[in-house]
Amino acid sequence: MDLGFETCGNATLIVYDGGIPVLVTDPWISGAQYFGSWMLPYRFTPEQREAFAATQHVWLSHGHPDHLNLDSLAQFHDRTVLVPRHHGGRILRDLKAAGYRAHELADDSWLQISRHVRILCCADWNQDAALLIALGDQCAVLNLNDGSALGTRATLHTRFQAFKRRFVLKLFNNGTADMVNFFTEDGQRIEPLPPESKPLGYSYSGLLKKWSGTHTAPFSCNHVFARTDSRWASDYEVPIEAHGTNFNHARGEFIPGYFSYDVTKDRITETAMELAPREFHEPQEFGDDWSEPLDPQDVQTVRAYFQKFDHLRQKFQFIDVRVGGQDNFVDLGGPKGRGITFEAPRHSLMTAINYEIFDDLLISNFTKTVLHGGVRSLYPDFTPYVAKYGDNGRAFTVGELHDYFLAYRKDSGFHGWLDQVRVDSSRKLRRTFLATLQSATPALYKIARRSYRRFTA
Repeated sequence: MDLGFETCGNATLIVYDGGIPVLVTDPWISGAQYFGSWMLPYRFTPEQREAFAATQHVWLSHGHPDHLNLDSLAQFHDRTVLVPRHHGGRILRDLKAAGYRAHELADDSWLQISRHVRILCCADWNQDAALLIALGDQCAVLNLNDGSALGTRATLHTRFQAFKRRFVLKLFNNGTADMVNFFTEDGQRIEPLPPESKPLGYSYSGLLKKWSGTHTAPFSCNHVFARTDSRWASDYEVPIEAHGTNFNHARGEFIPGYFSYDVTKDRITETAMELAPREFHEPQEFGDDWSEPLDPQDVQTVRAYFQKFDHLRQKFQFIDVRVGGQDNFVDLGGPKGRGITFEAPRHSLMTAINYEIFDDLLISNFTKTVLHGGVRSLYPDFTPYVAKYGDNGRAFTVGELHDYFLAYRKDSGFHGWLDQVRVDSSRKLRRTFLATLQSATPALYKIARRSYRRFTA
């Protein structure tokens, strides 16, 4: 392939110019992630591994380990690593400290990385980023990975429409790329929606409509669960062949798996991938013993971690960390009765707190979560403020949060404000529609969630 690209792995693109690999995105090549809970379902081809070894540039979208994977990134230590301009600069700073040749990409600015390939990156306030890849003048790939181009949609849409072939790639699955391991206060699991409740073809159709794209395919969703204590979530995985169910072909073309696109020949070729052996590993292999309690120093570290988030102190009375069968309450002083219980093994919990990667613990889906006192979700008051704006954006106090959002508003302007209104309205609708039923039986709550998803499709 002289000029083109291919998809592989989880959220990895390999871009070629002159037959040479010039860019790799989000390379997760080996190993289990999220404390061993996620693994790749397919092997890479020998040709793809050769391309990894020869590429000139690596782009990293955000800090989750299925995108910024330190073990895999080690083989790119002498390459140019490109990162978005995320507020707080944590990724850039940490990579440079580790000796990488890391460069920050200015928002909405084309960078020519080879004769026929140029890229444009836009970071957003959720610590995600989108990458627009132009391959000559006729073809572009919009890599949204896990994000929604918050505040930058209008800019990217305008740039994208200049091309004849427009590939849009984004995460869609049944929710298992986020925390779905919820329980009621009396210990009943709140079951996630089954895969058939909303065929993903509707989502891919909507994606092409929103972006005026011509092609799409499964992307950033290719993981399976690998720990015995997260094995329960494997029942909710969506097989790659099921992603196109109910796709509206009037919107464009859905490619049902991995593929390559040759720009010169205007040809799509599906890639046959070999399944990796499916194995489930015990928590002990990753240092976790569910019976091990926190020691007194751990408890102090946990309290200091949660108490530094001003927003949590305004919204919650407590966070309870249940480890080794023992409850450890963090007093936050917020509205009475409102709180969250996280039950997790000591090693992974303390690793997440010490390295400020709490979202990794949630996404693992072996951590059990209980919401108290009318709290309906970890959004918008917990996960974004802890994992996005805090851990990664380094904004903990009211003043730091003000500066954080001001920085993004200055860059995104009116369109950023519109996106914020849209996000807030969607969350308000979700809370209003589900609030009463969530306090009822898990079965009734599941029916309500299914109805909500169909209503908002």
